[in-house]
Amino acid sequence: MSNQKKSGPKKNGAKKVAAAKAEATKAFATFEHRGLTFKLPHPKNFPLEVLMTDDELVATQLILGEDQWAAYLATRPDIEDFGEFARRMSEAQGRDEDSGN
Repeated sequence: MSNQKKSGPKKNGAKKVAAAKAEATKAFATFEHRGLTFKLPHPKNFPLEVLMTDDELVATQLILGEDQWAAYLATRPDIEDFGEFARRMSEAQGRDEDSGN
């Protein structure tokens, strides 16, 4: 038997469990980026306007709300950073690249 620990799947599993729990209770999901903590509503509580746009930036702004969006912009992000931000936001909601969600 090996004493090596597998941190990847267990860490992802914990994120998925937290996201599932948040979904079941309609609680907020949170994630950290650039030293800030962002709070996301349950997808069923996203503003309806999110369905009216195909623009990822506009959708993100609507989901975060004015104050959190302004806090993110204050970090002076570039395009690469927004990709990382969007990935963390998606993971906080229980989605990952491998699942196709």
